[in-house]
This record gives sequence, structure tokens and C-alpha cells, in this order.
Amino acid sequence: MIILGVDSSSAAGSAAVSRDGELLYEAFANEGLTHSQTLLVRCDEALRAGGVRPSDVDVFAVTSGPGSFTGLRIGMGLVKGMAFATGAKCAGVSTFLALAEPLRHSGRDILTVLDARQKRAYCSAYRSLDGELYKVMDECVLNFSELNEAAGRAGLTAPLVVGDISMEAVSYVDEAEYAGDDLRYVHAGHVCKAALSMAEKGLLCSADELRPFYLQLSQAERNRIHSDREEK
Repeated sequence: MIILGVDSSSAAGSAAVSRDGELLYEAFANEGLTHSQTLLVRCDEALRAGGVRPSDVDVFAVTSGPGSFTGLRIGMGLVKGMAFATGAKCAGVSTFLALAEPLRHSGRDILTVLDARQKRAYCSAYRSLDGELYKVMDECVLNFSELNEAAGRAGLTAPLVVGDISMEAVSYVDEAEYAGDDLRYVHAGHVCKAALSMAEKGLLCSADELRPFYLQLSQAERNRIHSDREEK
């Protein structure tokens, strides 16, 4: 199975190609939110370097959220376009699952955290057991000060913390451990691995069914609602 994985959920962006679980090539860069200019270039680079044509791809996988609203829409639109053109299946991979994927065989509890601004975090948690990742905390938005209580409710023990605010979040959670700089951002190669697992479980979808996942309204939408209320 050939998978093209794409991530544009944060300031970093990447594209990767895998065949039967083996990573053929990954193009990754942390250049800020320039995905509208660079993401298609990275996809083309990954496909060419992997010796794969778009028509060869069995599954187009993309991080579906949470994350940057604009970034998610860019990645989702690109993948939907390629999948519509080729008729291939899609995988909408949770950003949290993609972050936890490299720790699938760690045998540890994993707390995934992303910057939600204003001292808040998008978060979820997984437990690695026998090579599988089991979600033990539903996706939510929390103040940093609420992280430790939430980790306790989820039954996390000395969790590894991953994500773009993982270093800061560690100080709020008892016995938490920073998983390292390499796991601060999603890598498209991990999106490919997560998508392969989803394919094996029958969790793929059509391009038409692919949807982004948001945990809160965008700032523009919140401003509009606030303005509407003031006018009333």
C-alpha cells in the first residue's frame, strides 16, 4: 500500500511517501505558516524522490486537526483535490495521533499538547500497549493550570509529553517527562504510519467525506459572534 502523508497543522509542514509501512521519503521544514506556497512543492518533492506518481497512491492522508485553522484547510484542500482526481481513499489523521505515533511501541502514557494561545492547550492522551495506541483522554481545550488534574482523571502515570508546547506543559504535570525536541512537531512520515494502521482497521474515507476537526471557533469567528452580540 502506497500512502502520501501531509501535515500543515502548525508552523512546520511536511509531506512523505511510504510503501507497505516503509518510509520512502519525507520533506520537512519549519518555515512558519507558508503552507499555501510550500506544501504542494513538498508533496511533489516526496513523490518524485520516492519514485511514485500521484496515480500510484492508494491512500492520501492528512492531519485533520486540531491545529492552525488556515493550515488545516490548506492541507485538507490539497489532499481532497488529489484524491478526487485519482479516486483514491483518504485518511483524516488526528494531529494528536500523529504526534503519539512515534511512541507507539514505548509502553508509556503519552500526553499530547498543542498551543491554543493565551496559556491554553489543545490536548489528548494515549496509552501505548502491545504496539497499539489507546486514547485515554478525549480531545479538549484546557488552561495550563488544568493539565495536571486532567492527566490524573485520565490515569496517566509519568507521561511522555509531546507537541509544540510540550516543554512548557511538562512543568504543570506531576512526574511528566519531555519527550524531546524531535517530537515537538508532527512529521508526515508518522502521518503515513497512522494512516496505515487506520487502513488496516477499515477507517478510511472518501475525499468527499474528509473533514477537518476543530476544538474551538477561529478568532475571526469569535470576533464576529462578539460583534453580532454587541449590535443586538
